[in-house]
Amino acid sequence: MSLLNGPIEIRRLTSGDVVAYRDLRLHALQESPTAFASSYEQEVRLSLSDFAARIRPNPDNATSHIFGAFDDSNRLIGMLGFSREHRPKRAHVGALWSMYVLPEFRSQSVGSALLDRAIAYAQDLDGLRQLVLSVTAGNVAASFLYQSRGFELFGLERDSLCVGGTYFDEEHLILRLAPDVSQHP
Repeated sequence: MSLLNGPIEIRRLTSGDVVAYRDLRLHALQESPTAFASSYEQEVRLSLSDFAARIRPNPDNATSHIFGAFDDSNRLIGMLGFSREHRPKRAHVGALWSMYVLPEFRSQSVGSALLDRAIAYAQDLDGLRQLVLSVTAGNVAASFLYQSRGFELFGLERDSLCVGGTYFDEEHLILRLAPDVSQHP
């Protein structure tokens, strides 16, 4: 187990992080294939430009980000994506996706720091009322982390993922943020 020697930095990934992001993403897909809808075999074929497009600011959805956790040597050790629905009827909904922390940095509050940063970011967005996410059923550590921050189970999708011929269920969770009373009586 690697121990953090100093504080971690949580920040939005930028174009300068693309190689580290690609490497961490591919590692995550290999190490935890049941935690992602995508697969290593799919994404290893993507170009560096494809990965750069994921972290480039998007004019259609300027609030979407991938947050990175960096150790004291500026190594990317964790990530968490955030996006907001862009359709007017769903603009009050944000989603968290692709949470991953390198195994040697787990149980050291890296995931907590990423999640707290994403929640704080979401709370600062006008009109955002709720966050949703999915977690593979049986991922006790991740479920505990999400529930410790107020996420509640609202659904179970049976056989959501098929990895190596085995099916895995996904739990769907929601965190209700403070309602924007200016838009609703």
